[in-house]
Amino acid sequence: MSDKFHDAQNKNSDRDNKSMSMSFTTSDAKDMGRFILKKEYRGPGDTIESAAYRVQTKLGVPATLLLRLWNRDVNDMLLSNFAAVANAYVAVKARVDRGYEHERSLAVDTKILRLADFVAGKKNET
Repeated sequence: MSDKFHDAQNKNSDRDNKSMSMSFTTSDAKDMGRFILKKEYRGPGDTIESAAYRVQTKLGVPATLLLRLWNRDVNDMLLSNFAAVANAYVAVKARVDRGYEHERSLAVDTKILRLADFVAGKKNET
């Protein structure tokens, strides 16, 4: 009798864990989508919608998904959509890191390099 009670309790805790992890991943997807759109946005004269369509063309993330993440609180999403957003986030993050390293290689003053590394949270290599 007690085994049935513990099995039922374990099932309930598994359900709670799954729902907690799902809400965590959707908030992560929202943050990643916002990061992607902010990096693609070109400034005055550009719109978030056009930035979303450029991301769709370049990285394959549906523009409707990015706009949904931008405008609404997301309660659930397909795993394939989350994977698309995560892959795009990795690509954009790599592009940002390459840009930082390029600008870092152009700097000549070691004091500025140390300050830039401190601000960016990178370890000092000089």
